[in-house]
Amino acid sequence: MKKKPIIIIILFFLTFSLSASGNANQLVKLLQNKFNSISDLSADFRQFSNGKVTLAGKFFYGKTNKIRLELKNLVIVSDGVTNWSYNKKENKVIISNYNPDDPSIISLQRIINEYPLQCKVTSDKDGDLNILNLFPNKSGLNFKNALIYINPSNLIQKINLTDQASNHIQIEFSNYQLNKSLGISTFSFTPPKGSKVIDLR
Repeated sequence: MKKKPIIIIILFFLTFSLSASGNANQLVKLLQNKFNSISDLSADFRQFSNGKVTLAGKFFYGKTNKIRLELKNLVIVSDGVTNWSYNKKENKVIISNYNPDDPSIISLQRIINEYPLQCKVTSDKDGDLNILNLFPNKSGLNFKNALIYINPSNLIQKINLTDQASNHIQIEFSNYQLNKSLGISTFSFTPPKGSKVIDLR
């Protein structure tokens, strides 16, 4: 049985340029204020696992815990209550209840508003990029360490993450669109006619 790739989606935002000597706690607060102020966003993304591209596509986010991922052969949608996973090749849809503890998708709400409280957080600088470095204080989280690189436009440029199995995962984001009033249809899914539907709710 083919193992499903872990999709880790983590988005961080800051409101203005950060100095290299900025306090990590202040940076986290800025990040939380900005994230909590946006209504929706979309971005292109690529995910690398141990240096190899494993996923690439389009990502959409809306409040609260609304997510849509459009990949080459897979569409994943959640309205914060129900999840739909559509495999285009197999023409199969799996429907399940939304679970914030699902390790396949890290909740933006948790990673931004909850995880910093459970981590040692430091800040650093790499050229014109600012970095937040998260080290969990307990083993219950889905990662050992996360480096968040933020570009001069104060949006995430990439994430370098080490998961609990010591795999190295990098995620790159580009072409952001913020607050575009994404409709309800973006975060809902109707199984195509003739598709096989497996309802796990």
